[in-house]
Amino acid sequence: MPVLARKLPDQLLEEAQACSAILHAGDLVSSGVLDQLSGLVPTYAVHGNQDSPTVRARLPSHLTVTLGKWTIGIVHGHEGRGMYTEDRAFNVFASQRVDVTVFGHSHQPMNMRRDGILMFNPGSAVAGRGGQGNTYGLLELGESVGSKIVRVT
Repeated sequence: MPVLARKLPDQLLEEAQACSAILHAGDLVSSGVLDQLSGLVPTYAVHGNQDSPTVRARLPSHLTVTLGKWTIGIVHGHEGRGMYTEDRAFNVFASQRVDVTVFGHSHQPMNMRRDGILMFNPGSAVAGRGGQGNTYGLLELGESVGSKIVRVT
């Protein structure tokens, strides 16, 4: 934003307001998007390869957050060891114990387990790839971790 879309989808913003937190895996592109999301609910974000120097200066390359009893690693996935985005994201947290790894970069949704860790890529709400359209993800953190990919309609 504002490169590929003028604004975030209303559906996404409405859903975000009902959440306890936003986890963003990079490519916010402009500080305005980060400010908008942070104004809704607590927002945990990392920078991606498409982010402006201003955004990159504000955000780390990866971070770990604890929400309830769950430890979540957040990374964009464009840097590090591995041939594929999923591998690079997985490897960033290999020496830590995370329950979920949220990542981006490919703009293609993924919702699967790898070695007991939920590998969760919500896709992109404005620049989806891979034939699935624009998507975002929801994590429900309770006694277990629920996860789903939502298509922007």
